[in-house]
Amino acid sequence: MIQKKRNLSTGATASVNNDRVRVDLPTSNTYQSISSAILNGGCQVFETSSSTCSTHVINYKVPSTYDGLNPSPQSLLANFAKKEQVDPNNTVGMLTAASMETFSHSSRSAMGVSIDVIVTAGLSNSRSSGAAADFFMISEDYTPDDDVDGDDGQKQEMKPGTINTIIIVNAPLTQGAQVEAYAIAIEAKCNACVDHNVACAKDSTKFAMGTGTDCAVLISERPIRGQQVIKYAGKHTLFAEMIGQAVYEATSKAIMTNILHLHYNYATYTIHHWSRTFVASMMGAMPLIPPKPMMPIPRAPLNVVFMGISKVLTIYFFVPLPDKAKLLFAAVAWDRYLREPPLTCHPVCIAGSMISACLSRTPDRVYNNPFMGFTFGLVLLIFMFSTMTLGAWIFIECIDVISMKGPTFAREYMSGYYNSLIEHALNLLAWILKLLLLKSTFSLQLLCILPLQMAKFIERGQIDDARGQLCWLCSRDPSTLGPSDLAGATLESLSENLSDGFVAPLFWYVLFGPIGALGYRVINTLDSRVGYRGKYEWFGKPSARLDDVINYIPARITTVLLALSASVTLGRRSAWRGLQIAWKDQHQCESPNAGWPMACFAGLLGVQLKKEGAYCLGATSGKEPTPVDIRAGHRVAELAGGITLVIAIVAVIS
Repeated sequence: MIQKKRNLSTGATASVNNDRVRVDLPTSNTYQSISSAILNGGCQVFETSSSTCSTHVINYKVPSTYDGLNPSPQSLLANFAKKEQVDPNNTVGMLTAASMETFSHSSRSAMGVSIDVIVTAGLSNSRSSGAAADFFMISEDYTPDDDVDGDDGQKQEMKPGTINTIIIVNAPLTQGAQVEAYAIAIEAKCNACVDHNVACAKDSTKFAMGTGTDCAVLISERPIRGQQVIKYAGKHTLFAEMIGQAVYEATSKAIMTNILHLHYNYATYTIHHWSRTFVASMMGAMPLIPPKPMMPIPRAPLNVVFMGISKVLTIYFFVPLPDKAKLLFAAVAWDRYLREPPLTCHPVCIAGSMISACLSRTPDRVYNNPFMGFTFGLVLLIFMFSTMTLGAWIFIECIDVISMKGPTFAREYMSGYYNSLIEHALNLLAWILKLLLLKSTFSLQLLCILPLQMAKFIERGQIDDARGQLCWLCSRDPSTLGPSDLAGATLESLSENLSDGFVAPLFWYVLFGPIGALGYRVINTLDSRVGYRGKYEWFGKPSARLDDVINYIPARITTVLLALSASVTLGRRSAWRGLQIAWKDQHQCESPNAGWPMACFAGLLGVQLKKEGAYCLGATSGKEPTPVDIRAGHRVAELAGGITLVIAIVAVIS
């Protein structure tokens, strides 16, 4: 049982028990406050008309059963104030789920001015500035009660872990000094979080600046004409020094108490922090795509790059797998952590440029004539496939020759130590070049990141940005698509691209090595450029039909993998429903392959995936897709990709 009471240097009295911290201010003054409190938040003035009318600050610990809705936070605090026998109208009220054992106090005094700071701290809801939001409604219908609804207004959910700060000043401040002092207090709290390595719960690689539901109250005497006042609180002033030091000290003590309560000692907390940072780095480079199409691609964080290089080298030197399996394992690690090969030498980009050059030089009469179109399309298919696969074979042979002959050449001019070093370096270089060739044929990380970016845009109502981003996923015209249509198109592309962009390349790699994977990508790229109705209908028919053949087995494997993954992430019932919808609705799609993974996705997520005038997958039991479904689909697809890798490595070994 906590039971403390102390007299503060400002003349106020602070008492704390298991349920709350309560501060009672002297009755002889009129007070002003600035705060993000729930009860009487914002800028307030509190009149003390008699010796029995006092001003109070309450930091109330909510019961574990409180849902944040019934009663409303304002009503909860007002009722508690009455229970404490204080006037709710003269009380600044905050909520927390942090233990009152984290109560800490610090004070500073100089030249007759005293400052008291009281802090309670919980950290499970930690956030960095600009962390991804949890709630996406910005504005609501206004009611007078909203003027006193601080704490981010998150009535939907009371998350544990809040740093609540009470600052009391026994001197009057101008309004400008109030704002400056409040800003200094928030900065001091952020400094304390950083110095104690408090990590953001959303991204453990970033420092938290507090929690998502932090609240601070700065309360001081109200200025009276002719009275000495504090006019300035900039960082160069003594008053700012006092505020900053007191808040930092109290916050640090509260955070340390919380850390020791949860982790027993600072060493285990440090290990916990490092492990979370390591796990976050293991997630890979997210995101490595520009916020909008055609913008420069951002660089991966250094810790992610280091993790990627370390993994690739560890696989090369220490993983006891056959060369073919080791190469595949390392290529997937590269895909997760490191950038794509440069576009100027990216095999798929080279194939795309060659296709564009051929199309630009082909006269329109070829496209308009079915026989000529089919014949020229077949010639282009044979030319592209043979040129790219032959080029890849020559590239691999040259690499092998250099790695084998290089050491022999070096022996004639160098001593044994340097000769051995060059031999190992050439072998590693040859292996990395083969790795990059294989890596260029698939992309699981980019495939999984793009839907998350689409979900982010849709959640925030950035529909134009979502429409622009959709071109990374599919060729559908997004100009008339609404939020649910964009979410549906994202899910369709995620499921189909998982088959085309990852499962199929690995399938053909297992059968025919890097050249098989590249050959598949060339055919698939050619189909994506000319394999549709319209101008290129006959010209693209050879590529489209061959693409149907080489994707026949991978598409059905992908369907099974999605169901298997969903049984883990969503439950066996969802997985079974996905297989049922896949069997029932796959024929609606014109492609003999795309309908399988798309219909399975619709079934296991319980949504409708439709294209006006073409198909409606999951129509009988599905709902309109939302960003929540995109995030669920992302988890399913990512796990399916991991299962694919394991199966492919086992197949290569056996």
